[in-house]
Amino acid sequence: MGQTIAINPNIARINMGERDKLNAAMAGKSDLANLASGNPNFEVPPFILERLRDHLETSTHMPYTNYYGVLELRERIADHLKRQCGMTVDPASELMVTHGVQQGLFVVLKTILRTGDEVLLPSPYYGHYAIDTIACGGRPVPIRLDETMGFMPDLRQFEKAITPKTRAILFCNPNNPLGVVWPGETLEQLAHLARKHDLLVLVDEVYRDFIRPEPPVSLASLPGMAARTFTFNGFSKAYVMMGLRMGYVAAPAKVMPHLKQLQKCVTLYPSMLGEIAALAALDCPREQLDPIHDEIKNLGELLYQAVSSLPGISCVHPPGGFYVFPNVTSLGKSSVDLSIRLIQEAGVACLPGVEFGPDGEGHLRMSVCAGREQVEEGVRRLTQFVTDNH
Repeated sequence: MGQTIAINPNIARINMGERDKLNAAMAGKSDLANLASGNPNFEVPPFILERLRDHLETSTHMPYTNYYGVLELRERIADHLKRQCGMTVDPASELMVTHGVQQGLFVVLKTILRTGDEVLLPSPYYGHYAIDTIACGGRPVPIRLDETMGFMPDLRQFEKAITPKTRAILFCNPNNPLGVVWPGETLEQLAHLARKHDLLVLVDEVYRDFIRPEPPVSLASLPGMAARTFTFNGFSKAYVMMGLRMGYVAAPAKVMPHLKQLQKCVTLYPSMLGEIAALAALDCPREQLDPIHDEIKNLGELLYQAVSSLPGISCVHPPGGFYVFPNVTSLGKSSVDLSIRLIQEAGVACLPGVEFGPDGEGHLRMSVCAGREQVEEGVRRLTQFVTDNH
């Protein structure tokens, strides 16, 4: 008789979405125009690659480093946060290097949430925010963002949703999947709400470097917010280092020892090569980074203009990063069914809006990550499909 294996109910509750259906539809199709990927198809800047080559050619050792990231890297990140974000962070007691933003988010949620604690999620939201909350024993509470208001939050709706169980607010700015950027005035109102109700705030800023010349305000830089804000960022997007899995979290000093306890259990040490690349990224000349960021911005505008001009399609302008999130309800299909039809009939891969929570239904998330050729071909095919089906 086999042993019964009891599964943690929090893990069993994780909904993995509709990717299996999409993957099945894409199977065997080699000529898809890829507007689905969040994986930038750009070359790593030569400066970063050269640092990695130098190390591999001159060293025969691959040692463990520091549990929480080598101090030099944490000091450099703290300096970056001071200069670029207006945040004062102690690299020893308020900063930790993580295996990408995703792992840092999980460690924070697992540390701060008690069973049944509620996390407010501006919705639509990046899907992992909800499933990580569930995996850590919490309950995600979506707060619908109104498309007619440009997906800007109505703080009155947030306040109505607060209960004695509400522990935190979690969002990204700039936003995935919406592409919007919340301005300083909105963040100040959100900060006031957090202070008023003694809430923690988790802010994913991984797309921040793509907003120029004025990046968005970092919430932790506002008065009274450093002590209750967890700021996540990393090197995957801005430096095209996705596979090296380098992220970090800046957190209140009183919580950081507990984050470090769990970090040691989960990953033990960050990757040494990842840390070398991250240090190089912080020295990387702007002339190697700016063309990447400019191209992504230009492609985002191209995709927005093309999609928003299609008959029956509306789209909020997205200045922030890789994504557009058009409203496609006029096509009369669920977002999953429409995504599958686009794969099968138009040869275009997009993500269904429902993957970003129930409030994403009626939308598609489209990305420019696959590069200019793919975006231009995707636009051509989309135009033909919508014209034929409108």
